[in-house]
Amino acid sequence: MTDHAPFDLRGFLENSLLEWEDKVSAVVIAGGCNLRCPFCHSWRYVTGLDTLRPIDTGVVFGLLERQRGWIDGVVFTGGEPTLQPGLADLMRDVREYDVLTKLHTNGTRPDVVAALLDEGLIDCLALDYKAPLDKRWYPAADRQDDGDGILDRVRESFRLARESGIDREYHTTLVPNFVSREAFTDMADSLEPDGLWILQQYETGERLNPARAGERRYNGEELDWFEEAAKARHGRVILKRGKSA
Repeated sequence: MTDHAPFDLRGFLENSLLEWEDKVSAVVIAGGCNLRCPFCHSWRYVTGLDTLRPIDTGVVFGLLERQRGWIDGVVFTGGEPTLQPGLADLMRDVREYDVLTKLHTNGTRPDVVAALLDEGLIDCLALDYKAPLDKRWYPAADRQDDGDGILDRVRESFRLARESGIDREYHTTLVPNFVSREAFTDMADSLEPDGLWILQQYETGERLNPARAGERRYNGEELDWFEEAAKARHGRVILKRGKSA
């Protein structure tokens, strides 16, 4: 393989049944993010990089070589993978092993998403759907980038997903401090109907900012409401109830 732009790999799961429905996937976790969502459970890849050693990307290819025919796909997540200059290079190299690729992104870099789509490097596009895509979205995802036009950029990523023709997912963590029933109804009404909407229980263990994220979790009956409200508008909904929900 030729020299490539850098990719800050800080986490790697050799196989997972949780990151991509009905697929055995390896998971590439990029370091760094341009958002500071208080409820982020992957905070080590956001603000805890000094505790994580960089990983040589060769481990990815070593696994794919050893497990040809067993691994269905590779998921690129983070952190925020679209911040990595070497993302496209790494995805190209991974696809040489005849596996599928999935990108999980916060949607703030639609230019990167568009370029990857144009090149046919994404088989599944997963977008964080943190809250309604209006001014209420701002407190749900504290910004660490330039901030200007962030909602427009996220909306553009949603448009790209909708028009891509590939599999797409939308991921919503049901955090009471940020996703109320009213907000969720707006989200359901605004979301295109054909993607897979994955709802997940908010876990109050390790989070980036516990004080802002809050300690309350929705109970089982409340989760039922969210699931029913989503299914009333969308044919493909998965609710991950988490622990003791």
